[in-house]
Amino acid sequence: MRALKHNNLASWCAVVSGAFALAGCSLPLQPGVSGEADVVAYFGKPEETRKLADGGTEYDYPRGPLGRETWRVHLNNAGKVAQVEQLLEPNHFNQIQRGMTREQVHRVLGRQAITSRYKNLNEEVWSWRYIEMNDMYFFFNAHFDAATGQLKYASRTIEIERYRRRR
Repeated sequence: MRALKHNNLASWCAVVSGAFALAGCSLPLQPGVSGEADVVAYFGKPEETRKLADGGTEYDYPRGPLGRETWRVHLNNAGKVAQVEQLLEPNHFNQIQRGMTREQVHRVLGRQAITSRYKNLNEEVWSWRYIEMNDMYFFFNAHFDAATGQLKYASRTIEIERYRRRR
């Protein structure tokens, strides 16, 4: 299987965003220092919780359906923050490959904001809203075969209403 490609500008933005995150500009949670109580105080109750094989825990915080962020917090087996990541960005979108199941896509991107069904195309489309370059609003869309549940392809669409209101 080959990864679905996205533009180089999006990849560049991910690198810049990662640099800001490493510089501590994004969240007040510190790996190895902040604990579960700090995470819950900042984000609230997680939408999804998963126990990991290493004894750690993952919390997902989708900010949809109208939000454009989904945060995943990894806690180590001591209950300290190991990693905080934004799922709706090019590095995660690039992990989405043809043939993946709905569950696999959900595991990479978190809960979708919108689910649409197109009977004539035999498709179920999951969509996530996200921001690119701090001011461009898009949907990342995963198109599944409705019968098999496998990913046929992914697409991006601009959020038109956002730009109509700006004029």
